[in-house]
Amino acid sequence: MKLYIAIDGPAGAGKSTVAWELAKRLQIRYLDTGAMYRALTLKILETGTDINDETSLKHILENTQFDIQLDNERLRIFLDGREVTQEIRSSAVNGFVSPVSAVPMVREAMVAWQKELAQKWGAVVMDGRDIGTCVLPDAKLKIFLDASQQERANRRWKEYQEKGREVTMDEVYEEISGRDKIDSGREVSPLQVAPGAVIIDTTNMKFEEVVDEIAGYAREVDKKVE
Repeated sequence: MKLYIAIDGPAGAGKSTVAWELAKRLQIRYLDTGAMYRALTLKILETGTDINDETSLKHILENTQFDIQLDNERLRIFLDGREVTQEIRSSAVNGFVSPVSAVPMVREAMVAWQKELAQKWGAVVMDGRDIGTCVLPDAKLKIFLDASQQERANRRWKEYQEKGREVTMDEVYEEISGRDKIDSGREVSPLQVAPGAVIIDTTNMKFEEVVDEIAGYAREVDKKVE
């Protein structure tokens, strides 16, 4: 049996930071699937590809390579051999990643690649929006992280401030609200709570409390897997 841990949730719920810390504690691999979608979005923007043009989009998907490396406890994202760790967090990518992610052809390609990595690694913490429902439906531990829309906007705004990005709270709230609508309303693998998932509302929880709670579930699952 393989130790797969799936963490899903809406934008700003803290999935990536929680999943990253959890993977370090458990000493297993971590895959930020959102970074993959962001990297592809960056390439689509740079090449001016029309996501409604199936031929052009298929060409992009068939000629794109992703690489994820762990360097000094820092996750580095590479697109076609070039590091794009910082670039994929730009405002342009933020504003276009949800429409790109909603395209069926894109999701099918990404899900297949993510499944392949999980099979290869054997043990992984993976976060995203369709991990427990589509990518790792047989995961022994499924978590759905949530928080109020206002709290998620607050967290994202603070993150932008730390990175020196000038953006208003209203703009961030609209961004979060828009992504929620797209992620929950798309036809292919929409954001939803996976069957058997543990729902954790992090609105009034500290980061360490969230990680501690999930780590406790993970240790119990790990015993069963062994």
